[in-house]
Amino acid sequence: MRAIVRRGLWTGAALTAATATAMMSSSTIERGSPWAGLNAMATAAVPTRRATILFQRDITPLGFLLLTGGLLGWGLAYQSVLERARPQRTRAKLLAGALSALGGYAIDALVLPDRLVPNFRRAMGNSGTLAKYLALGVASFLSAKPARRKRLVGRKVAVLAADGFEQVELFGPAKAIHDEGGEVEVLSLRPGKIVGMNVDVPGRRVRVARTIREANPGEYDALFVPGGFIGPDFLRQSQEVREFVRAFDATGKPIAAICHGPWVLASAGVLRGRHITSWPGIRDDLVNAGATWRDEAVVRDGNIISSRGPQDLPVFTDALVDFFTGTKPTPERPWAPAASSPQRSAPPALALAGAAHLPKVEQARHALGLTAAFVVGVAALPVLRSLAAFASRRS
Repeated sequence: MRAIVRRGLWTGAALTAATATAMMSSSTIERGSPWAGLNAMATAAVPTRRATILFQRDITPLGFLLLTGGLLGWGLAYQSVLERARPQRTRAKLLAGALSALGGYAIDALVLPDRLVPNFRRAMGNSGTLAKYLALGVASFLSAKPARRKRLVGRKVAVLAADGFEQVELFGPAKAIHDEGGEVEVLSLRPGKIVGMNVDVPGRRVRVARTIREANPGEYDALFVPGGFIGPDFLRQSQEVREFVRAFDATGKPIAAICHGPWVLASAGVLRGRHITSWPGIRDDLVNAGATWRDEAVVRDGNIISSRGPQDLPVFTDALVDFFTGTKPTPERPWAPAASSPQRSAPPALALAGAAHLPKVEQARHALGLTAAFVVGVAALPVLRSLAAFASRRS
């Protein structure tokens, strides 16, 4: 549902931009004014409240709300229909775009009559009207994505995480699994919501589906352990977590871990004799657990696939999804040297920079959010006054 809403809002924004651009271009040719078409689109039933600074006087704040809100709503409805229809061929996408244009015409003719939007068609002109519907159809055609077979439909993935998990390392792969039709369940040490981290700055929260005590390894097809400086350290101290991981490994089900996630595998005792990678800072822990540590983006050994950290997320996410399908395209490397890669001489510079600057970025983002909320509130006052005046005239 979130994907439909996200695509719908993007589609509505594209429809708004395409329609406004086409209207302004056509009205420039027909009437000599680039604002005539947009002016007709945004003219509403509140003639007393005018936006006189940037646009022609006929444009009203309520008209802009009708224009933008209507097309955003149309984008949501259009994407909901596409999700069910799933047009695969170009012909089907062209038909979807044509039907969207006809739908826009029907809304204009039936839902937005002249008494609600005065002088709508007269001010728009013939070329402006045609440009609007063509823009609506073209933008709709471009928004129609062909259906694609999802490779993880019917598969259930357990994500082991605790407070302090690295945010991007959980949400990125979880979204990729979900986009491929897989079901993701976050398992943790406690119920409720657990908080993620952006290096050393608190981030988003995620709801726990089940505690590890309530979970049964047999119900899941794959296991994923994201990293973070704090979360995996909590997990590795839990006997129930260690038994859960050992049960997965004993049945040969796929296990994926990134960054500090292999800590949990080391404490579960499943890494002896295996090739593994991780965040360089825990290299010695994994070597002492009996593993051969490789300084590589993605390493697979049997039913375990691992990665170093956020810098490797794009390649790791692709490999993880492929691995969980059962195709295992990431090759094992029996020819890999028995010795581990050498220790790093210094921590990754990007991580040090993130730890130093992310708190300042978070403070700036918070201040910017408060400023934006204040500006939006001030900008909304004319709209509220227009609505109040309209309501008083109607009464």
